[in-house]
Amino acid sequence: MPLTVLLACGAGEPELLTRRSASAPELAAATEVTARTPALQRGRFIGGEKVARAIAWPADATLAKAAHARYDADARAAIARAPLPVLAPPEPLERTTVTVGAHWYALTGYGKGFSVHIDGSAQARVYPHIKAFERTHPMRESDGFLTRNEGIWSATWIEHGVAYSFEIECDARVVAWCDDEAAVLARLEALVYVGGEQVRR
Repeated sequence: MPLTVLLACGAGEPELLTRRSASAPELAAATEVTARTPALQRGRFIGGEKVARAIAWPADATLAKAAHARYDADARAAIARAPLPVLAPPEPLERTTVTVGAHWYALTGYGKGFSVHIDGSAQARVYPHIKAFERTHPMRESDGFLTRNEGIWSATWIEHGVAYSFEIECDARVVAWCDDEAAVLARLEALVYVGGEQVRR
């Protein structure tokens, strides 16, 4: 019986392996099985890959200049670096902060008895095998989702090609509108466009 010697290369010392060579009938059978096995087909997406969103920047004429001017210098500087259109409350809340990344921005502000958090993302994850849910509420330019969990209102929608989220956490003992869905949606509708890196100044 013929022997075939294989040299296995790894991180340690080489190891000498021996195995029996396949006979001609065995090789023929293996070839036949391979021929009957369909080639694996790989789709464009497996699921969960990040893709860039197509951003449609608003016209400069829609910039809320008065609202932009109400934010402090640090917030304005961050807004100017944002890689996507920044939506913000028309009046800055107490202790408002704006942070930006390569594909996102986040704004957090605090009022008496409540906090607001707004995110914008220029990326999406693709899940071609998952069916989209029906949106729950008319929202901004189109419609979106509004939920409440453990006292936190959360809204998500697409605008200017950007995925936005808006959250309000409030204390019903302090904030009269805390349990009022319409009041929460009114605050979302009041958001204005205050800038981004493509604004010509």
